Amino acid sequence: MRSFCFSVIAAILASVGAGAEPAPLNIVLLSADTLRADHLPFYGYERVTSPQLLELSTQSVVFEDCTCEVPLTNPSFGAMMSSQYPRMTGTTRNGLRMPATVPLVPEIFQQAGYQTFCVQSNWTLKSNLSKLNRGFDVYEDNFHQRRWGIIKPERSAPNVTKVALKLLSERDPAKPFFLWVHYSDPHAPYKLHLGFDPSSAKDQPTTETRVRARYDSEIAYMDYYMGQVLAALPENTAVVFVADHGESLYEHGYLGHGRRIYQDNLHVPLMVRAPGVAAGRSSAPVRTLDVGPTLLKLAGLTAAGSMLGRDLLSEPLEPTQGRVVETYGGAVPNLPGAKAVMGDRRPMRRGLLQEGWKLIVDGDGHPELYYLPDDPGELCNLATEQPDRLRAMSERLDEWDRMHPRGQPQEAPLSGDDVSALQSLGYLH
Repeated sequence: MRSFCFSVIAAILASVGAGAEPAPLNIVLLSADTLRADHLPFYGYERVTSPQLLELSTQSVVFEDCTCEVPLTNPSFGAMMSSQYPRMTGTTRNGLRMPATVPLVPEIFQQAGYQTFCVQSNWTLKSNLSKLNRGFDVYEDNFHQRRWGIIKPERSAPNVTKVALKLLSERDPAKPFFLWVHYSDPHAPYKLHLGFDPSSAKDQPTTETRVRARYDSEIAYMDYYMGQVLAALPENTAVVFVADHGESLYEHGYLGHGRRIYQDNLHVPLMVRAPGVAAGRSSAPVRTLDVGPTLLKLAGLTAAGSMLGRDLLSEPLEPTQGRVVETYGGAVPNLPGAKAVMGDRRPMRRGLLQEGWKLIVDGDGHPELYYLPDDPGELCNLATEQPDRLRAMSERLDEWDRMHPRGQPQEAPLSGDDVSALQSLGYLH
């Protein structure tokens, strides 16, 4: 499964030994909001929801087992950009800002002479709420489109693509660029798009299956416009595609994300296409925390010393090391002094994935233990039947907790529009 790593190293060595210094790679982070891996055909889904991404997957290293750190948008992308756990930077919820002292991936690109651009689409990633704009020459978050004419959370896929293509056309071709393009269309409320209905929504017999069909329509719609950006990229460009988190579609009686840490919320697509990187698939356990260092390594740049992730192409985690996940809920502080209260609040749920096993512990200490290879739906709690494994994994989770202290949240000032938008997304109580 790791043979592709040697291909990467060989390709790099060959380019170095060829004499002429190769031109710096352009780097693109293409991301999707609320996109669970198992609704994509290259992760085994029976319907072709994403033909453009399917084609990209044939040219990429596809990571089959990637999990996010926290299943919320701002914490997840904060982990990618900082390569630190959200608890460490205090960005555990939407509406909490990245501290100015934390080095970010785009800053390193900018310092290396890259042009840095970003096209945003999710309200929670606006610069005043997230402070993820540091290091970008252009952080395009000027959108005010009302979803369904009622709520105002996002920029739609056609507009995301329009802005991204404009930035690409106006760049300086003599300089390399780092571009982050984020699409939000799979986020609820799901819309059925004319001409994009891979699951035949009108033929679905129940509310649950109709919801899933509309979700698939959103994916197909987004995929079509993503394809236009992919087609416009210059040849000397590496692409990393990822989602921030997944979505529960009535599994465990839950619709949405952010408050549960079952796999439908955590398992996200991740793939890398780059010159000299052989296409293939990897079953290595990886994290979205690893995205930032991988982006930098593709450009030959060094990650900041504070960054905890690994370059996915050369040093993925060993299965025995385990991955820790958390959720703190989606609530955003909207009262004076709220950050002081929330800074001491423990996560709603914590989890550990290790060698196929998964432990979930809620805020009251109640455990759930699953063996994912035999029980991918997490339906059979083995906590009682596996006391020794439960004890060992609980101790490992507690050890991780002690080694990763929680940082102080930086509260974002919320305008009236911010509050109503975040309420409409279910992020504010």
